[in-house]
Amino acid sequence: MIKKIKKKKKPYQVVDAYTKKAHEEGFVARSVFKLQEIDKKIKFYERGQKVLDLGSSPGSWLQFASQKVGSGGVVVGLDIVSIRMNAQNIQFFIQDITDHEGVKAQVSEWAPFDILQSDAMVKTSGIKESDCARSIQLVESAIALAQGGLLKSGGKFLAKIFEGPGFNEFWNEFRKVFKGSKVFRPEAIREGSREIYIMGIKP
Repeated sequence: MIKKIKKKKKPYQVVDAYTKKAHEEGFVARSVFKLQEIDKKIKFYERGQKVLDLGSSPGSWLQFASQKVGSGGVVVGLDIVSIRMNAQNIQFFIQDITDHEGVKAQVSEWAPFDILQSDAMVKTSGIKESDCARSIQLVESAIALAQGGLLKSGGKFLAKIFEGPGFNEFWNEFRKVFKGSKVFRPEAIREGSREIYIMGIKP
């Protein structure tokens, strides 16, 4: 009797209109449109700025920021996953963003930054309370970097976070740390997702 060879299942991928549009426009992921919408609303970038991008993979935020700050600016990306970016104004390092001393050692040449942005997110477990708590912890780690000398006074902070248990308490504290705090839920966020984006300006 001949045994049938089981084919390995391909990873599940959702290819929607945003994904197709991103690829058509030369971006590596649909997440670029979340950032693009925020930028349209508040004019997030200026030419010549220095941007620190946390959790950069797959790289669409790096690409967009690179275009916005232009050749006179610089975008420094960090992630535990290696990626390749061809733009001359992009610097990328493999680095755990929760290792604050390691982060500072990699990016000190360009600090302090005009913008600290993070699209980083924890791997979800499906347990709402746990996922939200770990999401908050990740953003708090980014805030610690901003307050630890990597974001200049008047600089902008932007991060993805899960809205859920613990968020209201976190948000109240966030508003004490940053001026002009705002919450965004861009249209490109997938239906049913708890993710939102928070922004504030360092005093």
